[in-house]
Amino acid sequence: MSRYYSKQSITENGELVKDKKIKLYSPFKAGRGYNFKYKSLNVRSYLDIPLPDCFTDSEVGKIYRLTRSIYSSSNMLAYRSGGKIYPLSKEDIRKIVVLHRNNFNPFWHKVLNNTVIKPIVLDGAEYYCFNPIYFNSTLYLPLYLFIAFQDELKGHLPPWVIEKYLDMQEGKETEVKQNN
Repeated sequence: MSRYYSKQSITENGELVKDKKIKLYSPFKAGRGYNFKYKSLNVRSYLDIPLPDCFTDSEVGKIYRLTRSIYSSSNMLAYRSGGKIYPLSKEDIRKIVVLHRNNFNPFWHKVLNNTVIKPIVLDGAEYYCFNPIYFNSTLYLPLYLFIAFQDELKGHLPPWVIEKYLDMQEGKETEVKQNN
């Protein structure tokens, strides 16, 4: 099996103008090992940013269980059905963390009050999103996540990045005003 493939540019007359060899990705790297689950969905947490100390071990486990319900690279608690994305309801979340209603409400208020998760509205639907400083499924932080968690992110992002996001937000608001 060849580890390269050839990318050629040919003119209309059939003349070879450019022949470029491109190396194929190999999931095994000598001396490093195998890249397990290459290109699969993942959620990162950061060892230097722990969850708030007010959470018990049991609550932390329930929060980690919820991270398995993050939809793709959005940080949103959602699911896909029939080609559409739907937000998880509070009742769906309660079933995932396996708590009775009486025990779920104090847990849920604690999660929301400590901004581990926040409700946000996108396209008219309310989604619950994980704070990206605790759990992040995105490669690039989308504007809607920055806007929702900007107070928490300001202590972790360089000032120039914050400025870029604020410029992006201002551009979106200007665009919306022009369209109305």
